[in-house]
Amino acid sequence: MTFFIILVILFFIITISKNQKETPKKKVTFKNSGPNLVKVQPQEKYSVKRNEIIPSQTINQANSVESKIKDDSIIDVSDLMSTLIGNIKVTSDYPSSSSSSSYSSVPYWPHQYVYSYDEIKYATREQRNFYDKFRAEFLKGNVLSLNGNTNYAFILLFDLLNDFEVHKDYKKIEHQLEMLGNTFPRTKSYGVSFLLQKLEEYNMDDEAEHFRERNQQYDYDYWKLGKKYKKKLNLSAEQEEVLNRIWLQTNVFNSAEFCKTEILKQFLRAVEFLQSNYVSGDNSFVSLMDELSDLIVRKYYRYRKGSQNYKYTFDSVKGEIYGHILKLSENNIRVVYSNKRKLTAEFNYSAPEIFTSYYEKVISKLDVFLIDDQKNILSPDTETEKLLNESNTTRWKSKFEIITQTYKDIADFENQIIRLAEENIKNPSVENIFYEASKFMAKLDKPSSLKLYVYYIDSDLKSSTFDNKQMNKTIQKSLFKTDEQLRDFEEILNDFIKDRQLENALKRIASVYEPKRKKIIIDRNSIQVVQKQHSGTVNLLNEYLQDELEDQVKISDSIEENETDEVQIHITTDDNRESAISRFNSDLRLSELQKEVLEIFEKNSFGILRNELEEVLKSKNQLMSSVIDSINESCYETLDDVLIEEEDDYFTISADYYKKLLNND
Repeated sequence: MTFFIILVILFFIITISKNQKETPKKKVTFKNSGPNLVKVQPQEKYSVKRNEIIPSQTINQANSVESKIKDDSIIDVSDLMSTLIGNIKVTSDYPSSSSSSSYSSVPYWPHQYVYSYDEIKYATREQRNFYDKFRAEFLKGNVLSLNGNTNYAFILLFDLLNDFEVHKDYKKIEHQLEMLGNTFPRTKSYGVSFLLQKLEEYNMDDEAEHFRERNQQYDYDYWKLGKKYKKKLNLSAEQEEVLNRIWLQTNVFNSAEFCKTEILKQFLRAVEFLQSNYVSGDNSFVSLMDELSDLIVRKYYRYRKGSQNYKYTFDSVKGEIYGHILKLSENNIRVVYSNKRKLTAEFNYSAPEIFTSYYEKVISKLDVFLIDDQKNILSPDTETEKLLNESNTTRWKSKFEIITQTYKDIADFENQIIRLAEENIKNPSVENIFYEASKFMAKLDKPSSLKLYVYYIDSDLKSSTFDNKQMNKTIQKSLFKTDEQLRDFEEILNDFIKDRQLENALKRIASVYEPKRKKIIIDRNSIQVVQKQHSGTVNLLNEYLQDELEDQVKISDSIEENETDEVQIHITTDDNRESAISRFNSDLRLSELQKEVLEIFEKNSFGILRNELEEVLKSKNQLMSSVIDSINESCYETLDDVLIEEEDDYFTISADYYKKLLNND
């Protein structure tokens, strides 16, 4: 019986326990006295609110309560509510003033525009204390995190600039601003701008230039021409403002600093001329520019005066007008510097009412002024000459013509030609200077002509292709009266090619024209004997000498024949230079004429005037258009593009494309 009672009790207990497990648990949310709901999250060990960590003790207590909730064996939960409420801690969103004495967190400082160091006066005591700590660590080389409170960084920026006014140590302030800008990028551009102002204020021009070059991407005024050239050109405030309006589009010509400076000076003189010569009642050139800009904006763009589009376009159009005057100025410099390639300087607004006014009041006056002002343009220095000659390979011809007309004597001519060649040291066609000089001197001074031809061979050997241009028959006739003279000169050239001793070769030139006679020793006693034995000896000797003279005449006569032909000067080289044929890829199947044309492009820095190429091909009885088309067709499959392109009055090819046509051996 007792056993049965025990079984019933056990069954009853098991049934009650089972019913408890099957009852679903509800998510319990507890509400404290405040407005916020508190949720128990037993999986988290800590909680973060605005950088404040809730003490782990509170979390442990919450976990203890949670463990009681999960304990299925506990049925009585009457004390659960009071236990949880008693262990809940409510934290504020921001730490109190006394919550951090060791600066483990940054005192919050709402973002504002900081205009000077004096803004620190409006900071709280806590903010000022943190700033002092931040500054002290920065000067030690340590940068504290600001958690987005950049006001402190800008205060420090002005603080460092104030210190610079005292110590004037450029290296120190440069390092400090670089460290500050790299850590807090928002301060970078401001730091660059403010320091440049102070450097200019203290006339530290070299330091300002150095700092501007290193930080040009952060200097908003760096690309303004007026700002950049204010010191160099000693600009007035008005001139600086005008230059700040224009944009000088970079090209090969004006990329040379000397050229750029002369262009800007020419432009400023042109503007000054227009200002001083355009006085009509109360009107001025500035007023004229405003009138033209207004007319263009209203008539061309159809923007209403006073609108936002009008204001923006007005300034842009005025800059375009000044920019057109700048192009005319650059073209004038190009003329003086013997650069045949001019900018396209068409006025963008061709409507009659606009263009007529602009032409009458501006262009017509500038046409006269620019020609007259050419005398004020400085001649290029040596380095600029080299750059200009490199980009314009035929530029030397105009100066060569001047030399031929103005030289004083033979020595002066040779020296000027050598200087001209030095100025063309980067010009791939430099050897042509000596070749043309040799031709010019052929009828004037033979030794000088041969010397210049040796200079030609020397330059030709240094070039990418050994052309070995021959002298035509007329020049040969002027230089060599006998075949022996020609052979002597050949020997000098071949020896020079072997040893490359230029000075030695030049010294030997004089020997070419030294008389070479047979030395006859006369024994009078022997003559008497010979006269008796051979009565015809004298006649035979006269006959021999006469034959020698006839041989010389025959040589001279042979030189006069076929004056259009060339007498080959036989030169042997000691190195196996690639011939013109082998330089190009055989798969292209280029003709000799096509190869010759491509080499002409190479000699002219891959650009040649249309009329110059036409003249060359006309001398070969070839049509320029058909030759150009044939070359493009032959190379198209290799390049998948057109090789020779027409640009204004020039034919140009890509240097990279040209390299693809050559053998890689």
